[in-house]
Amino acid sequence: MRSRLALVGWVVVLTGCARLDVIEDGLDAESRQAEFSEIADWDARGRLAIDTGERGYQARFQWHQRGDQLELVVRGALGARSFRIAGDASRLTVESRGETQVLTDPERQLSEILEWWLPVTSIEHWLLGQADPDFESGSDLGAAGTLSSLDQRDWEILYTEYQLAQNLLIPRRITLTHPPLELTLAITDWQSVAGEP
Repeated sequence: MRSRLALVGWVVVLTGCARLDVIEDGLDAESRQAEFSEIADWDARGRLAIDTGERGYQARFQWHQRGDQLELVVRGALGARSFRIAGDASRLTVESRGETQVLTDPERQLSEILEWWLPVTSIEHWLLGQADPDFESGSDLGAAGTLSSLDQRDWEILYTEYQLAQNLLIPRRITLTHPPLELTLAITDWQSVAGEP
C-alpha cells in the first residue's frame, strides 16, 4: 500500500513538473542582447516589495525608457512613499511629497532622499534581464539562455521567472539584494514602444 501511495505521489510530482513548459523566444543570449540593444523605447509596470532590513512595504511602479531618458513612477501602499524620478544618469528630477529636487549626483542624492540605495542607472538593464555594460559582472545562465543570476555593483540579482512579451523573453520576477536591502519586482506588463512618434 505504501509503495502504491509513493508511486502515486511521484506521478503527481512528475505530472506537475511536465506542465512547467520552458518558455522560449528562439534566441540565444547574444542574439537576445542584440535585440534589446535595438530597443531604445519601452515601458514596464508591476509591483514592488521593499525590505530595508528595518521595515518593509509594497508599491506599484511604472518605468518608461526613452533612449537615455527614464521615468520611474512609484505609487506607495502600506507605508511606501510615492515619488516620480525622471532624467538620465547625469541629472534626475525627483518629485515627492509636493516637492521637486534636481539631482546632479543622481544615485548618491537619490539614496539620501529614499533612505535606501536605488541603482537607477543600472536597473534599466536589469529589468530586461541584461547586465549593465558599464560595470563588471558575474552571471549564470538558465533555461533558453536567459540570466538566472547576476552579481553586479555589490548587488545580487536573481531571475526566478520569465515571460514572453512581443516575442522576447523578459523577466517576470526579479529579486535584487544588497544586504540588508532586498527589492522584489513582479513585472506584470512590458512592451516596446519603438516606432511611436
